[in-house]
Amino acid sequence: MDKNNGENSKIVYDGEEHGNVLQLKYPKGCVGPNDNDTPACAAQIIQPLVKTADTMWSAYDIFFEDGFEFQLGGKLPGLCGGKCYTGNAMPETGDGWSARIMWRKDGNAVQLIYFMGQESVYGDDFKWNLNGTIPQKVFTTGTWHRIVNKVSMNTIASPGNGDKNGRVQTWLDGELVLDVDTLRLRDYDTVKVDKFYLSTFHGGSSAEWAPTHDCFIRYDNFTVSTDSIAVTASATTADSSVRDTSDVERIWAQTQNRATIVPVETYRIDGTLVGRKNTHPDATTHQLKNGKRVKVGR
Repeated sequence: MDKNNGENSKIVYDGEEHGNVLQLKYPKGCVGPNDNDTPACAAQIIQPLVKTADTMWSAYDIFFEDGFEFQLGGKLPGLCGGKCYTGNAMPETGDGWSARIMWRKDGNAVQLIYFMGQESVYGDDFKWNLNGTIPQKVFTTGTWHRIVNKVSMNTIASPGNGDKNGRVQTWLDGELVLDVDTLRLRDYDTVKVDKFYLSTFHGGSSAEWAPTHDCFIRYDNFTVSTDSIAVTASATTADSSVRDTSDVERIWAQTQNRATIVPVETYRIDGTLVGRKNTHPDATTHQLKNGKRVKVGR
């Protein structure tokens, strides 16, 4: 990582499902991003995106290893744009924003958003409880979680005057847990979603935020895309009023007499891609000469 030459990061094998994954160490007694040229706790890198857009998706898998100490809280990666305001720097001219993720005490999950009109100098927390309509979501140790974010920029009434209709949505393990659409993220249409901020550490900045021993988190399947990223959800609990089903490809669980339908890529016999289609799980799988695998219905 750029702040510490990777001294807190390594690649470890996690088993057949995930294979090799990124493991980050959160050192004993260490808090904050340490912007004064000391090692980050655990990683701090702003990655500019090759393509910028008004709407962007991001996703990754995360695994808090057994013994991880949540303490008072800590930061997790997320999207940002423009000046990517964080720390105690409040946006004042609509030229930047950020929407990272935090774990709070006992692993309670929130979105930490910096935007025009925020109440706290340290950004505002938006709890992962879908505006109080579902139980507060909590990160747990010893299990993989899947996080999917969608950020949409607000419209601009006139240069320097942004509308309060920016939107941040988050899914945890296939369930929509956050949907806020009243954000003034920018005041100029030149401000986009243009960076992925891999910013993660305990803190806060004072000692009570620090872990009492070395802690570890594993990461896998980082994805940033202008296209929708698949979100899993149960068909028996799907509700269009609380879940975005218009532009998210979903894998529906078996319900009543309906079998699971999964989208798969379809190839011609010469290996060229035809497209994606829904395939019944009873389809047989064949391997082509070029190594591609296709499903053929029985």
